[in-house]
Amino acid sequence: MDFFRFLFSKRFLKHLLLALGATAVLLTVTMMFLSWYTGHGNYIVVPDLRGRLVEDARADQNYTDFDLVVIDSAYEMGVAPGTILTQDPMVNSKVKHNRKIYLTVVSSVPDKVAMPDLKFLTLRQGSSMLESMGLKLGTISYTRSFDEDAIQQQYFEGKPVKPGTKIFKGSIIDLVVGLGSKGLPQDNPPASGAEIDDTTSNEQ
Repeated sequence: MDFFRFLFSKRFLKHLLLALGATAVLLTVTMMFLSWYTGHGNYIVVPDLRGRLVEDARADQNYTDFDLVVIDSAYEMGVAPGTILTQDPMVNSKVKHNRKIYLTVVSSVPDKVAMPDLKFLTLRQGSSMLESMGLKLGTISYTRSFDEDAIQQQYFEGKPVKPGTKIFKGSIIDLVVGLGSKGLPQDNPPASGAEIDDTTSNEQ
């Protein structure tokens, strides 16, 4: 009984209210300090930097609140070196001041890829593989071979190119394709610009 009488006494209630008040004040001050320290609510919007030269973006006074960091490069034919391709964080993201924006820019020289082995693939398969590797199909020549529509030779800059040879992306690869045992069908002439080569597929 004395314990319950104490719980409802004015003295206990007074000290309880004082403790709760002090706790509330302490929590409020702590939250205000954390908000100030972390810059809570003080955000800026990430602009669209794609298509701009990284040097120009760094010199632009509108972007002084950001730290522009180049982390990767890729070659794009016809696009000026240093042009920004991608950015992270994305456009319109909300970030704090001096936030790093990671950029991928256009390199001054193309990347190199290993020349694939196209021999004995069909022309369609070889064309698809060249495209997937960032290479371009050039002149198609035809040779008398029993392997109809199969690639017999692959050339780069007029010379045979071995599989695994490192060449620049965007390079043009010329192909020699077999006519098959029946020769060239009359209703299926070679593609525009294609030539008929009398060499056989056994020639190196």
